[in-house]
Amino acid sequence: MKKMKKWVSVLLSAALVLSLVGCGGKSESAQTGNSGGEKASGEAKSDNAKSGEKPKIVISCYPADEAGTQLRDEYYTKPIQAAFPDYDISVEVFNDRQSLQVQVAGGGGPDILDLDGLSDVVEFARADRIVALDDYASKYGWNNMFYDWAYNSSFYDKKLYSLPTGYESMVIYYNNDVFNEHGWKIPTTISEAEPLMEDMVKNDVIPFSFGNSNYVGAVDWLYSTFMSGFSGPEVLKSALEGKTPMTDESVAGGIQLMADWWQKGYIGDKASQSITGDDMIALFAQGKAAMMINGTWAASSLISSYPDCNWSCATPFEMKEGVGPVLPIASSGGYAINTNSKNPDVCAEILNYLFTDMDRMEKGVVEASYCPYPVKEFSIKQCEGKGMDERLYNIYVTMEEAMAAGNVGYCSWTFFPADARAYMNENTDALFLGSLSVEDYMTKVQEFVDAAVADGTAPTVP
Repeated sequence: MKKMKKWVSVLLSAALVLSLVGCGGKSESAQTGNSGGEKASGEAKSDNAKSGEKPKIVISCYPADEAGTQLRDEYYTKPIQAAFPDYDISVEVFNDRQSLQVQVAGGGGPDILDLDGLSDVVEFARADRIVALDDYASKYGWNNMFYDWAYNSSFYDKKLYSLPTGYESMVIYYNNDVFNEHGWKIPTTISEAEPLMEDMVKNDVIPFSFGNSNYVGAVDWLYSTFMSGFSGPEVLKSALEGKTPMTDESVAGGIQLMADWWQKGYIGDKASQSITGDDMIALFAQGKAAMMINGTWAASSLISSYPDCNWSCATPFEMKEGVGPVLPIASSGGYAINTNSKNPDVCAEILNYLFTDMDRMEKGVVEASYCPYPVKEFSIKQCEGKGMDERLYNIYVTMEEAMAAGNVGYCSWTFFPADARAYMNENTDALFLGSLSVEDYMTKVQEFVDAAVADGTAPTVP
């Protein structure tokens, strides 16, 4: 995933003596109702409003460059502020994710938390740091608003704790100029891909650009793609639910294939530990690498930073004969409400506004290249012909069609147990470098999956 996801869960459960500056004490729970997809009106009020001072609502966000900050202000912050004029709403950047954990654990922190992946949401929920949203879901009809896979994956211990902030997938990017220069054809199967990659290496072209020196956890882009493509949706779902052993060849074979390709120099030229995420995109865009396994979010970086790069992307090619091409999907993250918030009802209304204002959503997707929310009412096809970059538009059409057809895989930050994913993120480089065997690696993963299934913390796999 594009965001750094390594969390120190002990910070969430630690009992800190001093309460840090933040949103303060708790409030009443939500009022239930019967309306569905209720539009936001900014009518929720706080007792603090009686003093004449606007109650403060703080929303956390991720760091962005100057251009990204301007886009966020125009397409996100200002619309929320305009919709809720009775509240002093601000968006606070957390450069150090650990500081967010500390603030929340200490009784403070933002009112609305924009968390990395749904597997991370589980860590906050497990520590009772975020509000169960079931009553709000009944009030606003959220259960009918989202795609089932996205909504169902937002539950922990049979309670709704977050709402999906978007949807994304892993794809393969192709540098068309490099392919044209060498007369190569884009592969559709592994039997076509492997001799092609050998030819690329002989011609001093890196087959797949990859680097994780500044974020070790970027390896989850790789193993999510290889496990989904090699196992196929049904087998991987069974493994994540603890039914098919992770050590079975039908599952472990994808990890073995990934490790083999890295050791042959197909992935990151056997130097990915010294390549940053920015360098990875640069190697691809400048033609030093022919392909790149990356998320759909990378398209925006290519469009803005390398406008002259002639690229295309597609669902990853078939990685095991008979499985077919599989598109690994994920929720981008999860919006959650801090249990420390003084105004949880207002927070819920803000979240409902974000998911029901279709005009704001469409403008953000078309003009700012924002990822759409996984809501049924919005289709990317309504953006056709409105100025959206055609390549970005095609990516989301591919995702919508794959979701409709059911040939989707599972990205770790949404569908893997949190402890299993943390282990894989921290140990995949050891696998690449030969200091850890696939058997030992997958045996340990199995232990974490078994524990998550047993204690009910395993994410729902559609």
